[in-house]
Amino acid sequence: MLMENRQKSQQKLIQNKLMNQKDSSSIPMPKTENVHCNLCGGRSITTIYDQVTRIDTPDTKVVQCTRCGLVYLSPRLKELADNFTMNEAYLRQFYLPMYQQMGLLSVEGKLITEINTNFHRYYLDGLAPYRSNNRMLDIGCAIGLFLAAAKVNGWDVYGLDPSAPLSAYGRETIGVNVLHAELQELEFPNDYFDVVTLWNVVEHLLDPTAVLSEVHRVLRPGGRLIIQVPNWSDIARDILGPTWDMFVTDHFYYFTPTTLSKLVVKNGFTVEKFDAAELVASEIEEITSKVSAQAAADALQTLKRSGATDRGSTITLYANKLTTTNDRLGKAWQLIHAGNLQQLTKEVRDYIKWKLSTTRS
Repeated sequence: MLMENRQKSQQKLIQNKLMNQKDSSSIPMPKTENVHCNLCGGRSITTIYDQVTRIDTPDTKVVQCTRCGLVYLSPRLKELADNFTMNEAYLRQFYLPMYQQMGLLSVEGKLITEINTNFHRYYLDGLAPYRSNNRMLDIGCAIGLFLAAAKVNGWDVYGLDPSAPLSAYGRETIGVNVLHAELQELEFPNDYFDVVTLWNVVEHLLDPTAVLSEVHRVLRPGGRLIIQVPNWSDIARDILGPTWDMFVTDHFYYFTPTTLSKLVVKNGFTVEKFDAAELVASEIEEITSKVSAQAAADALQTLKRSGATDRGSTITLYANKLTTTNDRLGKAWQLIHAGNLQQLTKEVRDYIKWKLSTTRS
């Protein structure tokens, strides 16, 4: 239930980002550019939606790479816009009130430590086996609520966020180490962190491959990577089409479990597993209001009947950095002794995919 509540809150946060932006007609339109596939470099695309109301940049289409299947926007913003989500008004008018309503923050905006820690318990418990040098990095951490919970659990926490007001609030009020910076600017030492997380961030990156390459450098061998993103295979997207609330100007990429796996494997990680959410409440409400209550009920029934957990609102990927020969041989030996031939086969397959992708690049 805690994991489900966390996923609901994150999805609601994403859906409201653009709804709460300033009127784009009052500011100059940022520069845009056509881009090719960030995953495989392919330039052949098919257009899925040629007009989406909630995407503000002119002539932007939702396209899919015909080579690898990645879905992305093109043309899209050339640089990250200084939109409402970066400003003090967003922090005060939306972000803090939402977490106050959830009970993680007091009416004064102070952290309620016990509730916040329990809220993030599911993920923190899963990270305990990865504690070695005791350092954790959360990229795109906002005010640092996940880091605050990790800090209670004894982690030495580092956070990065592109919003100056949110990062300042994290440092000054929440009491965690949140830097207003991009990962590539900071030049952390090699193999510095046990854990790196990106909660609903990768879809906002202009160059996910470059960021994950740097993540690979700063994560220690055997360290844990967690990525959570909106799910392109979401049954709500099938129903709502171009009116799906996940279509926003700064959601540059849309992933399925397959394309997200390809992205992390390309950058030197091995995928261990996925968590997939059911439909969150906000998407059920969206289907009800835009289509019908019956359509929402049918969607829920379809998910229940088919067991299609990969058709829910979000996907969460868990991967490890296993790059050295000794690391890989050590894990293979453990799997052989455990008789886990299925996992051993998967590790070998992932290694071959990674070697092929690095050879091509």
